[in-house]
Amino acid sequence: MVDYRKFLKASSSDPTVLPYFGGTRVDAAERRFRLRSAAPLAIGWHAFQLDGRDAVPLGPAAAIELSRPAVRGHYCQGWIVVDGRVRARLAIAPDDEPAALSRVTARTWYSGDHVFDTIDFEDDAELAARDALEHRRALGAQKGVVPSLRAAFGYALGMAVARELEIAMSLPELEPIVVEIADGGPDVVRTLFAELAAARERERAELAARIAAADAAGRVRRVVDGARVKPRSASPERRADDALDQARARMLGCRMLERNRRMDVTYEVDGTRIMSLVDAETLTVLDPGVCLDGEHGVLTLDAMPSVIREAIREHHLNITRRP
Repeated sequence: MVDYRKFLKASSSDPTVLPYFGGTRVDAAERRFRLRSAAPLAIGWHAFQLDGRDAVPLGPAAAIELSRPAVRGHYCQGWIVVDGRVRARLAIAPDDEPAALSRVTARTWYSGDHVFDTIDFEDDAELAARDALEHRRALGAQKGVVPSLRAAFGYALGMAVARELEIAMSLPELEPIVVEIADGGPDVVRTLFAELAAARERERAELAARIAAADAAGRVRRVVDGARVKPRSASPERRADDALDQARARMLGCRMLERNRRMDVTYEVDGTRIMSLVDAETLTVLDPGVCLDGEHGVLTLDAMPSVIREAIREHHLNITRRP
């Protein structure tokens, strides 16, 4: 592997080392660049040739030393928990995953993504919490447990029970009750899961009606559009990517369906991954991939990141489709 750090002070025509977090763009200190690559790129550090608004990957590179702002907390399944809640997903994780509930530090990149930095010193509280997690018991009134450790324990226990029950779950969905999980144990998790499962079932029942309505509207639109020329400046994939980027989200994948009439779009909003089914022409959301209580009708893809952030903020996130 070539160490490109010696080029960082060189002219702009020389290689620049940047982290790649997925999607179609990379961020440097001064601006965002569109990725120009014929082959898929692995998550991690790469050397890039910056050419106008494009970044051309040259190959993997050693990580550079970061002096960016630090985020410190407790580790849980790829996330850092800070001050009693999920704070940051590690967009670039270490080669060796930290032990559950470890104290860790990450650095915030210019894009807002977080890169793992160090595993920090831990004390008896982390050891006691890890033992309680292993034996599936509540943390209770264990001494010396700071809020970030208590919340990380609640997340970890909730995810462990979800795996045992074979229920798909993510950390942001557990956020409303992580303290209750830590204090009350697995029974609290099972109660929540019953409520989430009922909401997901209602969403599945409504999906068929939404798609039928979209099919009827699509037939009318195709008749009208057939009578006039309606040029498009970009492909549906590019328009979806641009819409998400403008909403501060990152498109990770896009699959055309039903003779290019619909798109299944996978994207990331502040570390949470969502799949939404949209109309390829209008980007109208057919299946948001989350429970919206019937309020999806006027949504287009560019609005979904705000909807996801609001659901997380209001503790209502319930994901129905997952990558």
